[in-house]
Amino acid sequence: MEYFIVGDVHGCFYTLKRLLQYWDSDHQKLIFVGDYINKGQHSHKVVELIRTLQHKYPGTICIKGNHEYEMVQYIEQHVPIQDIKENFRHTLSQYDLKDKYRDDLKWMKSLPLYYEDDVVYVTHAGVNWLGLRKFKENSGWSVLRYRGRLKNMKKLQVFGHTPTESKHAEYSKKYNSLNIDSGAGNFDNMTAVLISESGKIKKVYTENVKKEDYH
Repeated sequence: MEYFIVGDVHGCFYTLKRLLQYWDSDHQKLIFVGDYINKGQHSHKVVELIRTLQHKYPGTICIKGNHEYEMVQYIEQHVPIQDIKENFRHTLSQYDLKDKYRDDLKWMKSLPLYYEDDVVYVTHAGVNWLGLRKFKENSGWSVLRYRGRLKNMKKLQVFGHTPTESKHAEYSKKYNSLNIDSGAGNFDNMTAVLISESGKIKKVYTENVKKEDYH
């Protein structure tokens, strides 16, 4: 089966729906690299859609992003609202993860940090070049938040987290890695990539973030 891997979403529900029109659910495994919430206007709708897809297509993989991790930390540690980052506060004003949608928070907490098989290695931020503390969630070296030189995983590594300068997916031959964060969090683009069963990049889909997602 091929892989359809979606980059950072950041609450951009209508852009995500547009990208998913390219997904062939019968022949492509659906994978998300994380950061479903914050910045865009529709975090709740994004999570609702992704959880619905995960239920309907049990093979769907949803990786944890640093925004999901931090949201869980804020709520579980009872951080005062004034001490929460602005874009998290904005999300919470519309999306009651503390009470009404507490099950969504549990879902965020339970998400895996990576997906790996013989063909691809998928994380939110990529594996640091030393492989140091890569699964220690509160570390700057972790696959939740690392930015820098990567480790070659001997298979195609796909990640997001750091928006590319080109605002399109960027491949590194040196690390056999593909960054698919094209800047949805900055209201630039959202990207999905189709990977073959042998780990080759077959097609890249890039959509401008829809105005409905940031107005």
